[in-house]
Amino acid sequence: MLDTTPANLYQEVQAAERFRDSHLTHYRDLIGEYVGAAGPSGDRDHLTPDNHVYEYLSLTIPRLIHDNPRVEVYTRRPVSQQMAASALKHGLNRWIRDTDLRGTLIRIAYDMLLSFGASITTQQPSRIYDPRSDFQSYWPQCYRIAPKRLIIDPLAISFPQARFVGHMWIRDKEDLIEDAKKNPGWNLDVVEHLTADTGTEDYYDRRDNRDAPTRNEVVGYEIWVPEIQLDDSPGPEEGFHGTIYTLTVGQEVDEKGDVQADFIRDPRPYYGPKTGPYSFYGAYYVPDSAYPLSPIMASLGQADELNAHIVSAARSAAQYKRLILVDSKSKKLMQDVKSQPDNFVVPVEGLDRDRVIPIELGGITNQQVNYIQMARERLDRNSGIHDVMRGNISGQATATEVATADASSSIRIDHLKRQFAKATEMMMGRVAWYLWNDDRVFFPLGAESAEELGMGEPFFQGGGQPPESFDDIELEVDSYSMERTNEAMQQRRAMETLQIVSNVATAMPQAPYVDWERLLKQVGDSLNMPDMANLIDRQALNQMQQQAAMAEQMAMMSDQAAAETGGM
Repeated sequence: MLDTTPANLYQEVQAAERFRDSHLTHYRDLIGEYVGAAGPSGDRDHLTPDNHVYEYLSLTIPRLIHDNPRVEVYTRRPVSQQMAASALKHGLNRWIRDTDLRGTLIRIAYDMLLSFGASITTQQPSRIYDPRSDFQSYWPQCYRIAPKRLIIDPLAISFPQARFVGHMWIRDKEDLIEDAKKNPGWNLDVVEHLTADTGTEDYYDRRDNRDAPTRNEVVGYEIWVPEIQLDDSPGPEEGFHGTIYTLTVGQEVDEKGDVQADFIRDPRPYYGPKTGPYSFYGAYYVPDSAYPLSPIMASLGQADELNAHIVSAARSAAQYKRLILVDSKSKKLMQDVKSQPDNFVVPVEGLDRDRVIPIELGGITNQQVNYIQMARERLDRNSGIHDVMRGNISGQATATEVATADASSSIRIDHLKRQFAKATEMMMGRVAWYLWNDDRVFFPLGAESAEELGMGEPFFQGGGQPPESFDDIELEVDSYSMERTNEAMQQRRAMETLQIVSNVATAMPQAPYVDWERLLKQVGDSLNMPDMANLIDRQALNQMQQQAAMAEQMAMMSDQAAAETGGM
């Protein structure tokens, strides 16, 4: 079991910070290149004419996250939980819009492509609540965690196997003292003896001109240890998984001169899903490491080499000179050549062609141009960025070559989209856990849900199901709902959907033996229309079939009665 004494836990945190910082060695270099030489963190002395970081982010971010995601909720128990799963779907999609999750996901997407992304999901008082309610409404909230403030077990070979996860925070000392006085569980004596502004140099990066007067702040760590279960914890059956330790530094130094660490707050049971409060975003898996590889970091060396040769070529171009050598004995000839305008003919009697010699010095060589082109093609090939994505098609490539290049790039982009969507699903699972289990959650769903559910003013109420039943819930984030859609493609898909639904609706009564709902779902998935099967009201279709059958039966009975009357 992990030693969670303050001294040992702080040593674990320091080891985790050293290991994390080794993965962020070039993080500031990427930021500087992204904002450019004239940007707020740029370096005018370090020129990067080919801004690969900015190009990659500007072309990839809209494909990962452009709009708020939409969530579908399923259950392994469709008989007993179908209504609850449907309510949870409406609650999640309403929560996504009310919290504007898109803004948080965009910042996390930048982190994922530059290094790695992380977020924390907490439960807090809601901004939207029913004024008629007698209790304070709560709901979950997701916050981005900066990469340089995330704490992960350095010995873990993957993020889910980490024995502890946490993050660093900073607060005003006076505010912390007030909280310690009002709320039980805080160690007021430790708070009052904290030395302000100790460790803030690790929190604030002073190298980007963020100098400010002292704010009397203190630094702390929230560390979640899943394997520790306190004796007074209600236990997993009540939704409590693991323990949270609040560690701080900044007390008076000991006899050896080392900064002391202590718990600023009593260890407390963590109320939340068994997977913990943290969600992790990564692009490419690195074997036996909890930290992933970002696509920009993988191609950084090639981008640096390309920029080095471009700068060298620019230096050669700046040194270019065109000179004209003349005979020093002919002063008049020298003056005529110097003073005449461009393309002016200067007649000189008895001129020797060797007396006027034009020469060129410096300039870009063909070898430089060819190598720059080769370096750029190599960078494009490894990063997946090509002229089709940039919107630059010269017409020299064939349609097959353009389609092949676009397909190759789509494979890489689709992988990044899936990684981002999967991590978002994990984060939304944590949000859904609170919506499902916490009976303090209570908020209106809005007009869209009211129309779909057939209710006047539907409200979402959490805590309606036992905690263990949430394990049967499955979430799926529609990755197409987050990315930017092409307008022309969207119009074409709308027309195709109209044609398909019209044809299928006509054929359904004649072929009841076909599983039309499954077929429409398969076609809809291929056209990025996962709800295509819902466009046909099966209940109304069944009623029409029953009415048609009854009308046909009545007609047959009428014909039979008429025949019998005529026979008499």
